[in-house]
Amino acid sequence: MTRRRAVAPPMVVAALCLFALGGLSGARVTLALVTGSATVSHNTFTTGAWATATTWYLHNNPTPPVAGTTAQFNLALDGTAPTATTFYNYDTDCDARAGRSIKRGGGAVTETGACLYATWRSAALPAARTLNGTATLTTWARKSSTGGTSPTLRAFLRVFDPGTSAYVELGSANVSVTNDSSTAWASYALPWSLASVSVPAGRQIEVKIVATGSNRDPEIAYDTSATPTSLQLP
Repeated sequence: MTRRRAVAPPMVVAALCLFALGGLSGARVTLALVTGSATVSHNTFTTGAWATATTWYLHNNPTPPVAGTTAQFNLALDGTAPTATTFYNYDTDCDARAGRSIKRGGGAVTETGACLYATWRSAALPAARTLNGTATLTTWARKSSTGGTSPTLRAFLRVFDPGTSAYVELGSANVSVTNDSSTAWASYALPWSLASVSVPAGRQIEVKIVATGSNRDPEIAYDTSATPTSLQLP
């Protein structure tokens, strides 16, 4: 008689895979910053799990965009590629131009001014994941006006715990924005090197963008088929 081998229930297997996020070597945990700026609470999106490298896209709210909006935060970061062909102003309370302007500040991860940063978050991960390799944010950007010097666009990759409102910072990446408003939007890559970073189930991946330096502000474009700003995870 053939004996069947017992298989551990999926929940047990998942439990054995979880690692405490606080165990990340060299990780710095800070409290989440809450401001009076608009935070998206009614976007519905599902990040899902991934087995190989995956690409998530940065969206506005609603998505696809249908009109200009004030500056919003904690926007959707998911695997749905943008389909909109019309490009709107995503921060009507900060300027009158299409896209999202990032006013120059100190360039710190703690930046809180309404027009000084932008954030995108994934849905809570349904299962634990290990990030091992290069993560890359590819964003479309340009300077807000002609002339002037080139500002630095800085992006932070973080893991957010919605249960405690605490972050673990995985790293920052910088790029100098050299093209100005008289030219077309250009694509810039901001990479992070990740070595076996364990992200428990229930956490959210976040991208926070700030700016510093120069005498011109950078602007970013996203959530259109022509400017599909995205985050690739290993």
